[in-house]
Amino acid sequence: MWGRKRRKIWIYFLFISLMLGGFLGYLEVTLGPAIIKVAEAKTQLEATRIINEAVYRNISNINYQDIVEIHKDNDNRIVLMMPDTMRINQLAARTTLDIEKELDQLKTQGFSVPLGLVTGSALFSNMGPPVNVGIVPAGIINVDINDEFTEAGINQTKHRIYLNVKTKLQIVVPLIRSDMDVAVQVPITESIIV
Repeated sequence: MWGRKRRKIWIYFLFISLMLGGFLGYLEVTLGPAIIKVAEAKTQLEATRIINEAVYRNISNINYQDIVEIHKDNDNRIVLMMPDTMRINQLAARTTLDIEKELDQLKTQGFSVPLGLVTGSALFSNMGPPVNVGIVPAGIINVDINDEFTEAGINQTKHRIYLNVKTKLQIVVPLIRSDMDVAVQVPITESIIV
């Protein structure tokens, strides 16, 4: 008698375990890509905010004349534009260190996304248990300096100097990982050259 009851309990336990495992597998397959998409969008937003804030902290008191010296001849024509490469490289290095420090802090904090947000329904978008998302810097931060000259009117040229920041982040959600490239172009300064 006890053997039959014990066997029934084991069959029920096995059946419930298989059903639960199948349901969790189904949730992972169907909700996994949606969770990653939401996590990637939020990570892109946070990384862009961090990069922009770090750049603006470092360029807040820089003028065009501080990083580009313009030499003119006796007729007031431009003969030479000489960038202060040492100052520009210091700016890039300080910005890189600030971004690295901020991304490391984001790594320890992470963020959470309500599970209802992945359903796509406006009704459930702020409901459900939170899914914790971790962000891990997965590569170096590459900061390049670019400039461009564009026409700005008759006998006028606009010179813009940019910082191009690129990095790779790894998004870690329970049971799922995804790599993501983040690239942001931030203007440092610009001037009209006459």
